[in-house]
Amino acid sequence: MDPSDAHLQALVQCLQLTLDPRTIKHAEKELRGVESNPGYPLLLMRAMTDERVDPALRQQAAITFKNFIKRSWDPDGETDTGGPPAIISPGDREAIKQKVVELMLRLPESMQKQLSETIAIIGKSDFPDKWPNLLPDMVAHFATGDFNIINGVLRTAHPLFRRYRYEGASNELWSEIKLVLTQFAEPLTMLLKATVPLLETHKANAPVLKVLYSSIMYMCELFFSLNVQELPEYFEDHMDEWMSVFHGLLSTPSNPLIDSDDPERPGVLEKVKSVVCEIIALYASKYDEDFSKHMPTFVTCIWSLLTTTTADVKFDVLVCTAMGFLSSVAERPTYRELFSTPGTLDQVCLNVVMPNITLRQSDEEMFEDDADEYILRDIEGSDVDTRRRGACDLIRALCSQFEAEVTGICSQFIIQLLKEYMAAPAQNWKQKDTAIFLVTSLAVKGKTANQGTTQTNELVDIGSFFQQHVLPEFKTGDVDANAIVKADALKFVVTFRNQLPPPIHHELLPVYNAHLASKYAVIVSYAAHCLERSLMVRAGGAMIFTPEHVGPALPTLLQSLFSAFAKPGCQENEYVMKAIMRCISTAKVAVKPFAGVIAKQLGGMLFGFSRAPECIPAKPFFNHFLFETFGCTIRFGCPGDLALVQTFEESLMPSFENLLKFDITEYQPYVFQLLAQLLELRSRPVPQTYMMLFPHLMAPVLWESGANTEPLSRLLQAYVTVGGETVFADKSLFESYLGVFQKLIAQRRWDHEGFALLGALTTSVPLAHMQPFLVTIVRVLLTRLQAANTPKYMSGLLQYSCLFMGLHGAPLYVQTVDSIQDQLFAMLLNRLLENVQKVSGSLERKVCAIGMIKLLTETPAMLTTYQSMWARLLEAILKLFELPEEDADEEDEGPSETIPGAGGYQASHVKLASACKADTDHFAAVDNPKLFLVKQLVALGQQKPGQIMPMVLQGVSQQAQGVFQQYLAAAGVAAVP
Repeated sequence: MDPSDAHLQALVQCLQLTLDPRTIKHAEKELRGVESNPGYPLLLMRAMTDERVDPALRQQAAITFKNFIKRSWDPDGETDTGGPPAIISPGDREAIKQKVVELMLRLPESMQKQLSETIAIIGKSDFPDKWPNLLPDMVAHFATGDFNIINGVLRTAHPLFRRYRYEGASNELWSEIKLVLTQFAEPLTMLLKATVPLLETHKANAPVLKVLYSSIMYMCELFFSLNVQELPEYFEDHMDEWMSVFHGLLSTPSNPLIDSDDPERPGVLEKVKSVVCEIIALYASKYDEDFSKHMPTFVTCIWSLLTTTTADVKFDVLVCTAMGFLSSVAERPTYRELFSTPGTLDQVCLNVVMPNITLRQSDEEMFEDDADEYILRDIEGSDVDTRRRGACDLIRALCSQFEAEVTGICSQFIIQLLKEYMAAPAQNWKQKDTAIFLVTSLAVKGKTANQGTTQTNELVDIGSFFQQHVLPEFKTGDVDANAIVKADALKFVVTFRNQLPPPIHHELLPVYNAHLASKYAVIVSYAAHCLERSLMVRAGGAMIFTPEHVGPALPTLLQSLFSAFAKPGCQENEYVMKAIMRCISTAKVAVKPFAGVIAKQLGGMLFGFSRAPECIPAKPFFNHFLFETFGCTIRFGCPGDLALVQTFEESLMPSFENLLKFDITEYQPYVFQLLAQLLELRSRPVPQTYMMLFPHLMAPVLWESGANTEPLSRLLQAYVTVGGETVFADKSLFESYLGVFQKLIAQRRWDHEGFALLGALTTSVPLAHMQPFLVTIVRVLLTRLQAANTPKYMSGLLQYSCLFMGLHGAPLYVQTVDSIQDQLFAMLLNRLLENVQKVSGSLERKVCAIGMIKLLTETPAMLTTYQSMWARLLEAILKLFELPEEDADEEDEGPSETIPGAGGYQASHVKLASACKADTDHFAAVDNPKLFLVKQLVALGQQKPGQIMPMVLQGVSQQAQGVFQQYLAAAGVAAVP
């Protein structure tokens, strides 16, 4: 694809279509169709620089280029669709690396950011070995003195080096960092020393100051990245120079010229100070011996910063990072003396902790106007730094060294706050809010997301505080009075749910139900969260809520929970949906009388969401729990009730048709799982409504999305398991099914699903129906074995081979393999035996045992053509029984799939826990595989008297022979005939 004007015009037209929601998918498909053509990435690069192209389309070209590189640069990676990446020709690769840095520096800042990320993506794969001139080329631009260019270089280096912060230590990583330090540490230091004096020179020039501080911010970020793994010798030698600059930056007073215009967004100086705080916190916690002489200076500086910075929202990040530094210092015994001076702890608590845990006007406004953000900051422990969280962490750090002293100081504050609240509850409710938060901060010493608080401060009486100051808040009769305090009380219960006795939880069940009626979305969310978490509490290893507890309350709880969706701000409330799911999963079969109503409620919601792509909720956890609720209700309500199964099918089918019609990819993986779950509750024949869908499920377009692969595979397996050969009345459907199998088996990421499809055929379709395709199937398996022999694939191939041999006889399998090439089975068996110990799972190992035993004892060729391998096969079986499984070699099979987070929705498969396929023991008739081995060998010995034991004695190791004799004795057999 040459970069001609004609091709450029066609590309620009396609980019224009990607900006329109109505044509974006078609346009993206068109681009995907040509992206493997040589010259395609260079054409995108031309589109970025051609001034005749509209700026919005140039920006779109930069985004498209970045995404293309992200998908396709690493030839061993896989795309988000699960298919192979586009091929970038060697010529294009070299051209990109030669041009991309210079191109990035010529573009506007918004496009620079896209190309900076692109360079980081390429660098992760190619730097330094395949891109040795990257850093020298970048460093060379420092000499230009143009800070717009220098900023571009620094911005590009930031994502390139940022991965050093989180990657695990290794010789390879440290070798790379040492190379970077050799080429970059001194130029970076010289650049910093040259830049700082310019701040004074241009102190009255706001635009220049902003650029200079921006450069310094990136220099600090790079310094942080290069120091995370270990303290580099260069920076150790130049520590005084860097620390002097850091101290000067922290001491720089606010400058109105460069302050942010937005009262809620930090200015560039505050950003610089925040990064410096992170750096000195790193040095204080990790390199304290080298940093110790600087510590008093920085503690004093940070103390001054914290006590002089106002409560404005724009300073929040700076204050949080500054408190983070104090926390890192306070929790280390080395620096205990810095806080042990009389009066110091009192001053820290009074002047740092208390001002930063007191509720602000902006917090009150957020409670009412932006419930989602309030919850994100307050209850979820998100990555969003808040002053309250910083103050809480500081309290815990101080308590690690001065628990009694800090508890005593804060207790006095708490007593005073509660006294003020009791004097005038309506006016002084903020004091109660602060008191509850302070108690929580003091009391919690250890916690997890699933378990809540796991370790507490013994000096804080949680039970007494709950009874005297939390429980009364639930008995006021007005769920909206002192709303934030109500939310605090609910949060207190969640936090200390494991410390409260079971009777309290049972008593609070109606309280949660009542608070679901609140007009405040935060209180509704917290009540639902309390309900859901309480239902998961255990005492003495047993759940404190059983179906007997929840069943009678279920109608009231469900009515309140479903009604909550009608409240403002709660239409897509993930906490409410999760609480519905948990109520159903706790009630279990007690949900059956209400399952039909639930199906219609959920079906109506789903149909509304499926009417158009823009109707899909942007909250991925809400979406997930919506379908988990479907799955739970089906799981506990539908077995044995065909009418209820039909009700759920009727609630899902119209939505499913919309999802296909409008190509709404976000919900498709979930619906496929639910359809599989429902179909598995059916018996033969497969209903016509399902059969009408069957051909469409194998359409290639559905399998283009990696998110659909496992759910679709599961659904196809359900068709075969329930319908057997009847679903393949049309031979073309069988061939389409095999086509899907062949596509999956060829991909490392999805080969296990290919084996799952094949396993369904083998266990559910008569051999006569399958036999004409056996040679083709085995040829596909062996072709993949030759092309990409991974541990996962070998384990799957072993399990499938043994499943087939166990069900349909080993002689047929051996004969099929050898029909492709004479004695080819010897090669295959050798490869399989090398991987026996890597098979994991009790049922999986049982399948392997049965199949191998049948191969050993029922296959004439093992006593003739392959007799030399007989003893080795027996010993492999004995090892399978006696030795622990080996760890499989690690292999990269693509990104792990998790529920997408708050950073943005991405269509990815998340397995529904409530709709998981039950494991099936296809050899349930064999209770004891060891005994089965003995019986089979005895039967073989009777057929071949005097032939078996000599092979055992001559070919099996002494240790294995001893194990074999134990098996014979346990079976009451003296010897094999």
